[in-house]
Amino acid sequence: MTNVYPLGSVEFQPILVTRDNVVITSGVSFAVISLNTAPKSSDWFSATVLPTAAYPSGATGFLTGSYGAGTWAVWAQVSDSPETPIINCGTFQVSSL
Repeated sequence: MTNVYPLGSVEFQPILVTRDNVVITSGVSFAVISLNTAPKSSDWFSATVLPTAAYPSGATGFLTGSYGAGTWAVWAQVSDSPETPIINCGTFQVSSL
């Protein structure tokens, strides 16, 4: 992910989370944190699920409006039993107008 958003813009950033080529929309959490840091338990929040043209039944993601200028790392966590995989989803940028 290399999207760039202007500061203050609130947009849905979709992130496709799959397991065995199946799109997962339940049990997904995200952490959006500073670069070069690992997510802590307090960083995780529930994914937003919205329909998109490519995935009418819903794609997971988050809204960009609460992040300051800079480059942010995105991580996904899937709550499954007995596994809880954590996936590095890349970065996005917020530009300071």
